[in-house]
Amino acid sequence: MGRIEESFVRHCLKPAVTCNLPGRLRMTFRSYKLLPKEALPYLHYIRDVLTMLPGVTDVQINPRIGTVLVLYSPEATAPRQILRWVDIVVDTGLELAGEIDWEHAAKEETDVERMIRSRLILRLPQAKEG
Repeated sequence: MGRIEESFVRHCLKPAVTCNLPGRLRMTFRSYKLLPKEALPYLHYIRDVLTMLPGVTDVQINPRIGTVLVLYSPEATAPRQILRWVDIVVDTGLELAGEIDWEHAAKEETDVERMIRSRLILRLPQAKEG
């Protein structure tokens, strides 16, 4: 993936906070519909990767309007940490995008999922530093 493509994907996956109440963070991804079609089958992992962050209790996704509601324990995490985790997830996804043969990824989706989860688990402590 080239620098321009990577910058474009980052732009599409940059959240804007539309509601920030204790225990509830609503993010809007205004440009998500501009993502390359190759990325769309993998958007269902949003809930999985966000709930990996300690303190996140539930994630509700509305793909029609591009919003994600994150329910969390304010004692365990904070909006800044959640937004940092989103950045880490995007960074990790972009790193893997250059390593995976996407033509065959559909056949090996469980392997791709396992790879992503193992890399994200290693990066969990970084989310708390942010």
